[in-house]
Amino acid sequence: MKTKILEQIQKRRLELGLKIQDMVLRAGLSRQMYGKIEAGGNPRLSTLDQIAEGLDSVVMLIPKEKLNQIQKLLTNDAAPVPAKSEENNDIDNPWGDLS
Repeated sequence: MKTKILEQIQKRRLELGLKIQDMVLRAGLSRQMYGKIEAGGNPRLSTLDQIAEGLDSVVMLIPKEKLNQIQKLLTNDAAPVPAKSEENNDIDNPWGDLS
C-alpha cells in the first residue's frame, strides 16, 4: 500500500508532466530505484529530499492542527492572509513560531 507522501510524489510528477525516466536526471536516482520508491518503497529521508528537489518541491513537517489551513492555501481556497498583528499572531500566521 502506498503511503500518502508517495502518492503526493507521484501526483506532483504527473502534474509536471514527467515520466519516471525523467527523474533519473532530476533526482539523481536510477529509473529502477525511483520506480520502486513510487510503487511503495521505503526511501531514506535523504532520498525523499532528492526526489523533492527533482520535483521542484520541499519536504516539510506540518503540525496536524495547521494541516487544514495549509491545504486551503495550497488549493487557493483560502482568503489572503491578513497583515500580521500583535494580538492575533496565531491566526494571522498559520506557521506560528515555525517561521
